[in-house]
Amino acid sequence: MDLELLRAEWKARDQNLEQAVRMNTQMLKLSLMEQHRRDIKKWGLVDKYEIVAGIPVFIYLIWFLSHYITRLEFALPAFALLAWTIAMPLLSHSQRHALQAMDFGQPVTIVQKQLMILKSRRLALLKWAFLLGQVVWFIPFLLVFFKGMFGVDLYQKTDHFIGPSLLFSVLFIPLAIAVSRLLSGRLNRSPGFQAFTDTLAGEDFKKTRAFLTKIAQFEEVPAETDQV
Repeated sequence: MDLELLRAEWKARDQNLEQAVRMNTQMLKLSLMEQHRRDIKKWGLVDKYEIVAGIPVFIYLIWFLSHYITRLEFALPAFALLAWTIAMPLLSHSQRHALQAMDFGQPVTIVQKQLMILKSRRLALLKWAFLLGQVVWFIPFLLVFFKGMFGVDLYQKTDHFIGPSLLFSVLFIPLAIAVSRLLSGRLNRSPGFQAFTDTLAGEDFKKTRAFLTKIAQFEEVPAETDQV
């Protein structure tokens, strides 16, 4: 047999084998991507739980405002509670579905960067939900709850409690932000701290990060580490 023909035949076989491996790898990658999309969509059920939990609060606040809308000392706390009750679940819903809408067909390094941006936004939302929540769900909640449920006016019952407590809650916000910046700067490179922030970002985030680590093997790129 002609040596050149033999070389050409082996080269063609190598190319066919390489193409077959590439196609199989791509099919496996697409299969993993589809499975991952199904997995993280399950966490969309959290929206339903938030709605179920929020509806009674929403109804109560609307009822309360219908009775005390003309009394600003009670209407303003109720409006603050209502705004928090509506805004936070909507923002949380938006961020969860931003993850589900990600294009996982892009290069892994690009998706990893997008995921880290989403993580920072989720942590920021969680931070402000807590900081604002500790204000509205303390004094405003007590004022609205006792007035609506028992007809008790806490303004009259606690002269020296409401003002100082509300002031402390507000002043706690800049203090907590300063402490968090100090601690995050020192702990940012700690694996334990990163694992903790991953947990705060949500189970769907953790699943996506593990998924990208697996997908990175197909592209032979290292999984990116983040600093939040």
